[in-house]
Amino acid sequence: MLYKAGLGLVVLSALGCSQGATSQSSIEVAEMTKAESNAKVSPAIITPIAKSDDMKAKLIAKSLFDGKLMVDRVAGSAMKVTLQYTNNQSHGVPLMFRSGMTADLWLFNSAGKKVWAWSNEMMFTQALRETVMAAGKTQNVKFNIAADVASAIEKGYYLQAIFSGQATESTTPAMAPVLYKF
Repeated sequence: MLYKAGLGLVVLSALGCSQGATSQSSIEVAEMTKAESNAKVSPAIITPIAKSDDMKAKLIAKSLFDGKLMVDRVAGSAMKVTLQYTNNQSHGVPLMFRSGMTADLWLFNSAGKKVWAWSNEMMFTQALRETVMAAGKTQNVKFNIAADVASAIEKGYYLQAIFSGQATESTTPAMAPVLYKF
């Protein structure tokens, strides 16, 4: 019986010690919060980065696949564009696509405004696709630009191909956007 009473005193004294420590730490936290609210914060300075050819080359170097755009342009007719991408890794790369679209093609005017997108004229399944692109393999995605859109393209316009697949076992992008300047 005496043992149980002694155990109760030990528990109560332990609770009392932790209560004192808790209230002391609460006071310290409140004082730190008050000090932080009086601190002056300077605004963030954001500096835009110009997109140079060197920067684009570095982005491409940090992707798993190499890509290029090939354009077959005949005046007055539709334009045929091919995105060719190659897995130059020494291993296969597992990919996931969130729809039936493998890549998209955008057309920008000389001011950098997007004036046309291939995907705007298409419909895609909403099913997930998983595949592995073998080491050294090259694949093509073909696009058609209608004659009325192609005829409006002039010097300064550019195409940008965006690969839709994501590497599932790497944080490195599967492929950086690919540009073709007119």
